[in-house]
Amino acid sequence: MRVLWLCNQEPPAVAAARRKAGSNKEGWIAGCMNAVLAHREQDGITLAVAFPIRQDENLHGHTDEFEYYGFTEDTNHPEDYDPGLTAALGLICEEFRPDVIHIFGTEYPHCLAMLRVQEWKKRAIVHLQGLMEHCAADYFGGLPEEVTSKASFRDILRRDSLRQQKEKYEQRAVHEAEALKLADTVCGRTAFDKAFYLGIHPDGSYHSLNETLRSCFYEGAWMQKKCRSHSIVVPQGNIPLKGVHVMIEALAQLKKFYPDIRLNVAGDNILRGGGFMNAVKRCQYGKYLRKRIKELELTDNVRFMGQLKDKQMKELYLESSVFVLPSFIENSPNSLGEAMLLGLPCVASRVGGIPSLAKEGEEVRFVEAGDAKALAAAIREIFEYPAVAANLAAAGHKRAMLTYDREANYRMLRWIYESVMKENA
Repeated sequence: MRVLWLCNQEPPAVAAARRKAGSNKEGWIAGCMNAVLAHREQDGITLAVAFPIRQDENLHGHTDEFEYYGFTEDTNHPEDYDPGLTAALGLICEEFRPDVIHIFGTEYPHCLAMLRVQEWKKRAIVHLQGLMEHCAADYFGGLPEEVTSKASFRDILRRDSLRQQKEKYEQRAVHEAEALKLADTVCGRTAFDKAFYLGIHPDGSYHSLNETLRSCFYEGAWMQKKCRSHSIVVPQGNIPLKGVHVMIEALAQLKKFYPDIRLNVAGDNILRGGGFMNAVKRCQYGKYLRKRIKELELTDNVRFMGQLKDKQMKELYLESSVFVLPSFIENSPNSLGEAMLLGLPCVASRVGGIPSLAKEGEEVRFVEAGDAKALAAAIREIFEYPAVAANLAAAGHKRAMLTYDREANYRMLRWIYESVMKENA
């Protein structure tokens, strides 16, 4: 079975083979690739991976375990569709001759471009990730117009204000809808993404496929007695729909009871440091967060950690008291899955596909998106009652071990591949 993966970025294993620095993003791709490579000989799988690159890089190579291809795409402007992608991806297919084409995500133009290659379209599976239509709708995360209507110097220079960012998501949503109308087979993980796909393509074939997470999160366990008291970890906060501004409002309420409270936000540090140059490079959302942190006297209580590698992220989780996902929209957030795997007590917004991942109140505490008061209350309950924290941790871990079972998820993936291959024999 010859399988071609079409990814949004270069997987870590490919980057390592090319002696390049790998990305920490989209860790589920790495988890899935590890599983496929571990079974490739016994199951007769030949894997190739295609991903966006710069024009001056090598376009084709191989290792003993996989082949890789690069295609030119402007990933800095994923809202712009390049008609030339169709020909480029068609050539890759002609060279590799895949039995199955696995497209990860609908966020970039190459998904639509691949599905427009008529002679290969029937062999394609689209793997649903974030859903652009919903991300666009909730992009502002309830921010007041006085914030969303402004733009920093950086935003003006890059034509990347909050309103322009939302418009870009809206354009990506148009491409996503076109792609899903063409996609006869998709994989998803939640009732949310299933309803979304079938609403666009009622006659399509939807397969439930849970993801395999990064290897290090299957080892080790959160221990209440070893974590830092009153410490909160949020996995990302670089755009408003992730809701970190709501977390900051909740933090101000919590600080009244816990002066030593600490919020650690992983991902891009949009606050940036002090000084003129950092001020010039700061985006409007970063300016707003920095202003609110100062107004609420939280400067000593908030840290933006920057990009972390998988093991660094794991250590941050293990030293925290609670994991919080305050997003306004998510489909199947793997950060939540990784926290649950480690047995860390979790609080999350009741949005999108999250209710498909955990039982409310038993495995994860749910709150309404944007409700800082309810968010503070849920976190305080975990701080105040060790038994509540322990029960959430244990139940969440048990659920995650089923959802993210590596062997079971690989078997389902292989079955889907075989089904698509038989249909096109």
